Amino acid sequence: MSAIVGTMLAVLSACGGGGGSGGGGGFLPGDGDNDVTSYTITLTTVDPAGNPTTLVSETFPATLRIEVREDTVDAAAVSGLVVLATADFAVISPANGQALTNADGIAELEIQAGGTLGADTITVTAESPGGTVTATIGVEISGAGLSLGYFEGTSFIAGQIGLSSDSLAFRGSAVARLAVVDEAGTPSSAVQLIRLSSACSLSGLASFRAIGDTGTGTNTLTIETLDGLASAEYLAGSCETSDDLTATLVDGDSTATASVTIAGRDANFIGYVSTEPTEGGDTNGRTIIALKNTGGPGRPEVASVTFEVLEEAVVLEPGDPAPGEPGYLDLDKRTPLAGVTVNFALTNALGGITLLNTSGVTNSQGLVVVDVSAGNVATSTVVTASFDTSQNQQQAASSNQIVISTGLPQQNGISVSASQFHVPGARDIDGVESTITVRLVDRFGNPVADGTSVVFTTEYGAIDTSCLTGTSNGERADPGTPAVGTCSVLWTSQAPRFPVFNQDLVQTTVDDNSYDCPSHTGSFGPCPNDLGAIRGLRSTVTITVVGEEFFVDGNGNGVYDEGESFENLPEAFTDHNEDGVYTPFAGPQCPSPSPEENCIAAGSSEEFIDFNGDGVYSENVDPNTGEGVYNGSLCPPDGDGVFCSRELLNVRASVVLTLTASAQNLQVLAGKTPDNPRVATTILQEGSLYEIYVADVYNNAPGAGTTLTFRADQDCAIVFPESTESLTLTVPDLVGQSGAFTTSLRINGTGIPGGGRITVLAQDIGGATSQIGSFGCSTVCSDDPDPTDPNACDETLP
Repeated sequence: MSAIVGTMLAVLSACGGGGGSGGGGGFLPGDGDNDVTSYTITLTTVDPAGNPTTLVSETFPATLRIEVREDTVDAAAVSGLVVLATADFAVISPANGQALTNADGIAELEIQAGGTLGADTITVTAESPGGTVTATIGVEISGAGLSLGYFEGTSFIAGQIGLSSDSLAFRGSAVARLAVVDEAGTPSSAVQLIRLSSACSLSGLASFRAIGDTGTGTNTLTIETLDGLASAEYLAGSCETSDDLTATLVDGDSTATASVTIAGRDANFIGYVSTEPTEGGDTNGRTIIALKNTGGPGRPEVASVTFEVLEEAVVLEPGDPAPGEPGYLDLDKRTPLAGVTVNFALTNALGGITLLNTSGVTNSQGLVVVDVSAGNVATSTVVTASFDTSQNQQQAASSNQIVISTGLPQQNGISVSASQFHVPGARDIDGVESTITVRLVDRFGNPVADGTSVVFTTEYGAIDTSCLTGTSNGERADPGTPAVGTCSVLWTSQAPRFPVFNQDLVQTTVDDNSYDCPSHTGSFGPCPNDLGAIRGLRSTVTITVVGEEFFVDGNGNGVYDEGESFENLPEAFTDHNEDGVYTPFAGPQCPSPSPEENCIAAGSSEEFIDFNGDGVYSENVDPNTGEGVYNGSLCPPDGDGVFCSRELLNVRASVVLTLTASAQNLQVLAGKTPDNPRVATTILQEGSLYEIYVADVYNNAPGAGTTLTFRADQDCAIVFPESTESLTLTVPDLVGQSGAFTTSLRINGTGIPGGGRITVLAQDIGGATSQIGSFGCSTVCSDDPDPTDPNACDETLP
């Protein structure tokens, strides 16, 4: 670096005992009247050779020369005067910035470079009899030409990093030594920053750390010099063969390098990590890929399988992430090996399953990936990965199960269940819930692919919009991960509970011209039979999923062939009247006892799901032939649009929930057996068997879990189904049933005068209990008297 040499000398005049500043000098004029003397200050800066200069570098300080003389005609030198120099960021030595003028009126201070570079102003002040005298001078603080290297003894080796060893064992370490010197070869007294890195550290295989640090280190490390010297520790990590180290002076252009040789290592373990896509909620879950030429969005035909090669197997402790889980690759106990060649094979290649790469080389994390491409036959396979150790011992591992299938739901593979079909109290209470669970399999009986969207609609109440199989349940359902091919949503009781139109046609148990119970002779009250449409408080929940139709694979070739039998599906709809058809288009088809006009009225509000978006209900038939065509992924490409279609459609299912009444709104009726129809009565005769019917006014049985208690008092006792004064039973969930809940009861007299009664109590699952009816007891055995005792009834009857 060249220096600009020059002399800056200036004289500043001021009056009245004040101070002034200028290019290098200053004074206060004397006052002849008062005989007060002032001083003149002259400033210059010189280099170590005594040449004037304004440049101060980190390696070459400058000398500030301060000359003080009287402001008189003879300009006598002022000796023994304390002068003070200050600066913004230049370093003045001594640190207090003060010096004493000698006999020639001269004082000297050293100006050094600090941590900041650039122009700075040195200000010098002194006290004269006439007041404070001030002078200033400018200097340029610059970084000197510094060199990076290391000291070997007393010799400086430029451009090289000193290493305690340049031949390391695998995972070994070495101390890297560095020095920063000026042009004269003298260690820099100023603090310098040095950045260390290497080829392996930048790829995550090696690291650097400060001396004394016990951590794993960092990819790059910045260290500070002390008296021009610095050191750090290099960790070879999983780097093998060799590595090139580089040190760079942060505030300069000097670098130093070194190379190390690192011994290799032997791999001793190979393990399975993960597969994409993965199903089952963990890394051991199966993977499903679509048959060749049947894939689509969300249904890939290729799976990527990842294995790992380590020095030794990882022993996982409770709380440690497993292979494939977040954080596993960062475990300190995991020792990955890079550069290991791994060979791959399939346990089953039926139908043309292929490996897109039969071998691979592990990366810096010890990972290697193989891709599996589906064939055209539904089957499953496993990938095996292996390598040979240096002792010629083979190490091998197996992947999870990879299933080759359509992954699409098929119409006969959709199953729906509810946690409660007869939802207790849903007629009277908002917020009662039932969990609706859907299970889906594809054509080959394999659970459908994770993430298959299932859509829900409900006739009454509220229901979550959708769920994703194997991924997530509905918004309000269990937040946990559902099983493969399965997901759930919540149905919740609220308005609406009745049809908007034709409410006057809703069937009830009241005495009217439409009431007809074939099981007993009563003209009103609970009936064990279906009273027909319009049924009150029965909500049809409709489930739709994009999938394919069912067909019979007559020749077993795995695809649909022309002429093979299949189930043609029209567009899906919500079946309000439960007649199995879209009533506004193809109905009514309600079975007895529903009158035709009631069936039509019950189905008048049915809505279809317009899958093809044409605005009309479609039966999915060819308009030219009037015949349906198979829709599904197994329609061969050469048959698409000819005798089948690869376009998908909605597969569907439905479930009916009954919004049952609270206990206080239940009714009870008895029918005497063995009469057919049963004789409806409110009096129970001794020795006779009775059917007891319990329902609400819409003839719906009590909700699941409702408790019914039959309590006998006075001259009445229950003898069937067991001998007791009080019989309690719990109503089960009557899946798919309509009509009143039915149980049997027989009573006998106790001999206590005054007759008696059977009181019927109902208790909700919430604990509320209500009396819903009672029966009188007749102790006269009009039927089946005991032949050994004419005053008793035969208790051996069933």
